Amino acid sequence: MNKTLRQILSIGILTLFLTQIGFSQSIENFVDSTIKVDSLNVPTDLKQSYFPTELIEPEKNNSAKKKDSSKIIDLDFRSSLPTEWYSEHLFAMKEPLLFNRKINKQVYRFTWLRTFNKPMTFRFEKWNDRYILYWKVLNGAGGYEPGEIEIERLKILTKKEWTEFTQFIGKADFWEMELGRSSFGTDGSEWIMEGVNQTDYRVVSVWTPSKGGFYNACNYLISLTNLKISEKDKY
Repeated sequence: MNKTLRQILSIGILTLFLTQIGFSQSIENFVDSTIKVDSLNVPTDLKQSYFPTELIEPEKNNSAKKKDSSKIIDLDFRSSLPTEWYSEHLFAMKEPLLFNRKINKQVYRFTWLRTFNKPMTFRFEKWNDRYILYWKVLNGAGGYEPGEIEIERLKILTKKEWTEFTQFIGKADFWEMELGRSSFGTDGSEWIMEGVNQTDYRVVSVWTPSKGGFYNACNYLISLTNLKISEKDKY
């Protein structure tokens, strides 16, 4: 086998490997018309995952690596089954799926699951020249039962606010961040950001982020609402 042929085969194998472990973000890989949803694209079944499993469940497969062989650690259930935890809260909020069909708009959704505080989600949509922010709050707790919808609001925004938000997204390098879940812990919070447009879908989850680009993008969405959240509760 000559050198050129070996190089071609190596590139082909590498490409197949990266695609199969979920590093591709093309929405073509996730569109699934068999998922049962209502007219608003909300799943009709609680068991339906809100995220493509190939993007967010490698954490489940790697959970054993987080155990010291000399001291077995009882991992929190959320570290091994993040899709069930996240999806349970989004289902309670009656949020639509974002990955299962092609759309003609741009959408970003920040889901905020703090262990002891009310679960929240913020969905910012751009469709042609319309900019709408939707937010919902449940009366449960992010680390426990989701509860029921307590607040459901929307606000018409401007191109300026969309531009400012997408600048934060750019500074966070969201579309190049590691897919799936970057870390996890206990008694903190999950900050889950999804982005979708006509061609791509991405989901990133950051555990209790410190100040920085990703935090600023999420915090900007909070600031656009009328929710009064103290700085100490923004964990």
